[in-house]
Amino acid sequence: MTALDPVGRRLRVAVLMGGTSNERPVSLSTGRMIVQSLDPARYEVTAIDTQDVLHLQGAGTAQISAPPAGAAAENPTSVAPGHAGAEISNSTQAPPPSPPDVVFIALHGKGGEDGTVQGMLELMGLPYTGSGVLASALAMDKAMSKRLFRSAGIPVIDDVQVRRGEEQDSAALLARVQETLGFPVFVKPNAEGSTFGCTKVETAEELLPAVVNALTYDPKALIERYVRGMEITVGVLGNAHGDLLPLPIIEIVPKSAYYDYESKYSVGGSEHIIPARLPAGVTRQAQALALQCHNLLGCRGMSRTDMLVIGETLSVLEVNTIPGMTPTSLLPQAAEHVGISFPQLLDRLLATALADRL
Repeated sequence: MTALDPVGRRLRVAVLMGGTSNERPVSLSTGRMIVQSLDPARYEVTAIDTQDVLHLQGAGTAQISAPPAGAAAENPTSVAPGHAGAEISNSTQAPPPSPPDVVFIALHGKGGEDGTVQGMLELMGLPYTGSGVLASALAMDKAMSKRLFRSAGIPVIDDVQVRRGEEQDSAALLARVQETLGFPVFVKPNAEGSTFGCTKVETAEELLPAVVNALTYDPKALIERYVRGMEITVGVLGNAHGDLLPLPIIEIVPKSAYYDYESKYSVGGSEHIIPARLPAGVTRQAQALALQCHNLLGCRGMSRTDMLVIGETLSVLEVNTIPGMTPTSLLPQAAEHVGISFPQLLDRLLATALADRL
């Protein structure tokens, strides 16, 4: 797959970033890095902050327009064609005359990673990077993806689920947790990223405040048995059931008690060891599980499966369909370890998005 169409022009790429989720700052960082790394000789890039604008124009000839003048200064709204590495800033230039050839989704969290934007792009008839509507929605919904994993025999952490309103019967909830899991536990929102709303709970007295906190982020919370082990992540490139490439396993050694927001995104917040210090058999098993999760959910283009290793036993935590692309992000580091540079990784993801439409 080439970045040039049959008439030899540059490929028009719209990079969607920012948005309105709690992961907006991470998305802006991801989007900026993508825009600055796309080869201007091959791509005509427009950066769009979806917080400002996503317009549908016309029927059957949908177009993603540029944001209005006066948008917030932090928002990357437009990159002049041919200057993919330029500083991203507000622009009053008119919308591009033609819709993009492909959309690079650099959104994280709700409204970007959960199938909603993917569904909109499907209606607009625009190819886009990453997984489709169903896979995106399933991966974002931790309770549903865990149900699928269990049905397929994929090991996951035991949990108790609680919906908003059920926490009011705190005595019954505490009894369920003590009987099913014991303490400590880890409480997290069902559909949220970057560890927002997550709490490690050591005692029964700490449980209800942690659940209430998680439920401010999502109508459902997961209370999982806290298991101390090695945190690893396994990236996969390619389409489901296609020519899939499992990437080297990364061992994550956070500076905090667990892999929290600061550990993820602060320089020096965690140590990433590539390849992970695992026996060969466990390495093969972890990569096989990542491939199985990728295929089971129907992921496309890329995925990153987070796991815990306890001794030589693996448990899947979650699957990320739009992994971060920041300077401290894991998928680009794993790809680079096998000789795939960041620009080459972007080329590969765009090619996969286009190939899926052929």
